[in-house]
Amino acid sequence: MNSSRRSIWVGFRQRLATSLIQDFYPEGMPDDWRNNYLVMMTSAVWIADTDADAADALAAVADAPKPVLAVLERGAGAAQSPFTDWLVDHADLPVIRLAPDEALWRPDAAASGCRVGLIPAQDQPKLLRTWIESFIAQAPEVPCALFVDGDQPSVPTMERLQTLVELMGL
Repeated sequence: MNSSRRSIWVGFRQRLATSLIQDFYPEGMPDDWRNNYLVMMTSAVWIADTDADAADALAAVADAPKPVLAVLERGAGAAQSPFTDWLVDHADLPVIRLAPDEALWRPDAAASGCRVGLIPAQDQPKLLRTWIESFIAQAPEVPCALFVDGDQPSVPTMERLQTLVELMGL
């Protein structure tokens, strides 16, 4: 992957949220298929080293039939990260490694140089576009990710965000 060119990848921050299980994943889908479905429907997956299904999520990213950006969040005080071996084995895959104290861009907070941004649920495409443009203005010229955030992430917001990113050529 060319890491010197900016690209924007899109996904859900709370991929295990109850609302996603109800609204995003097809009814009756086995739990162990969810990560594979997620990598097919989004371009970025947020995986925390404390996620119970971190190994399954990493495997889904590695086996995806299309490129998927893995954003790996390491918790403070973690002695050994489950990501270490995976990163060695899959060094060719696009990855953003988040430090425990790394700043994240948000529409309501000034930040600069952030590779990862969090977007709240939003129905207005014009406002989403403004947020995307604001994120791009502060982001470095490398692959970056925007995630729909919140305890109940919005599937329509993610779909609109993904469409706008594509229409903007990002």
